[in-house]
Amino acid sequence: MSQALSANSAPQPVRSVYRNSLAALIRPSISTYKMLGEQHISIGRAYLLMFAGSLIAGLIESLGPFGSQLVERGSFDALLLAMIPLAALIAVGSLAAFAWCAQIGARLFKGTGAQSQLAYVMAAISAPLLIVVSILDQLPAARIPLLIAYIYWLAQYIQAIRAVNGLGWLKAAAALFLALLALGLVWLGVGFLVGYSGILLP
Repeated sequence: MSQALSANSAPQPVRSVYRNSLAALIRPSISTYKMLGEQHISIGRAYLLMFAGSLIAGLIESLGPFGSQLVERGSFDALLLAMIPLAALIAVGSLAAFAWCAQIGARLFKGTGAQSQLAYVMAAISAPLLIVVSILDQLPAARIPLLIAYIYWLAQYIQAIRAVNGLGWLKAAAALFLALLALGLVWLGVGFLVGYSGILLP
């Protein structure tokens, strides 16, 4: 029997964002993700969590360029530092779009969760993993660990879809695939339009 989260489920005590992210990182499981979704936390906190994780990850990623600039020129490009909050906002928008697409995909397979619940669980998964990936990216010869981290990330997204919607592995994976396909087509379309306008415009 499926055990999807619903608006009628008894609300769990709301824990701090830090504790929720830590739980998602060190105890990844269906039960953990169900607990996160059942707290009925606002969508705004999901986006704030993602923004904070992206901001920290962006600062870590910038250490390499900043360090090389300081060594070479004795200064660094302030524009690079200013781009970090913008990149964090883009990450928040990407999470929102991905959670929306994934939830639509889940509903095609009779999932009964809410988009806000899925967004928060995905944010709790993504915020610490963004930091982990940014640290790995600073290490030499980190391609294989990064690949493993990204595969693990997608696997946890499938777990999140299962927890929120009460779906099996196959249906949750299909919902994830549809979300990736939809966003991929959107980005492909945007890239085509930008390239096409660059050809037409002087």
